[in-house]
Amino acid sequence: MKIIQTLYVIAAIGLTGCVAKPPAVPALSANTVSATQSGIIDGSTSLTRLIQQYGVPSRTLWSPQGKQIAVWMQNWTGPQGQQAAQTTQLTALINGEVVERHWVHRYPAGMQNSFLSPDSKLHLNKIITKGVSTETGIIARLGEPRNYLFDDDGNKIMMYVWREPHQVMQGGAMHPRKMNVLLICLDSRNVVKFFNIEQLEGSDGIQSDPGSAFSLDT
Repeated sequence: MKIIQTLYVIAAIGLTGCVAKPPAVPALSANTVSATQSGIIDGSTSLTRLIQQYGVPSRTLWSPQGKQIAVWMQNWTGPQGQQAAQTTQLTALINGEVVERHWVHRYPAGMQNSFLSPDSKLHLNKIITKGVSTETGIIARLGEPRNYLFDDDGNKIMMYVWREPHQVMQGGAMHPRKMNVLLICLDSRNVVKFFNIEQLEGSDGIQSDPGSAFSLDT
């Protein structure tokens, strides 16, 4: 993306009398979150249509009952860096070939959920109450989650991710990077059913161990 933006700046300055074409906006970043959300109809929109519009999913997972969970993620900074980099994510629960449930959200690229650091995660029990806390209330307190998934019933699972700093082992080798992942499972009213914190290894919570989202203690 930086290379494309640099070439655009050079073309705009160096070609007198020519109008440089700005880089194309990725499809998932082209509209507002609400417009993208409303443009997909649960029970009607097909997976084929989503692939045609947004490309191949960035991640593909499978629920215990065999439903596909397709996740698209795109970063965009705007032409010539006119806005801060943002990540837009679309998560869709696919039953057969049809979208059963979907959710779109957007957050600052590279966002870290630092409240999951070891010295603060014990306080989450004071913030999240099963059967009481709501999705909007959690976002108001903790910010946007890094990822969303779905369970087999189409209920949303919020995923907050915090990467621990790299640790150098004896001899200079890098110790595998650990992640703390907070999984919050919601019910059909978007009220917290239960939540759990797990520690994984890898680059993000849904790539390293997708099955962990479905093995929580209730």
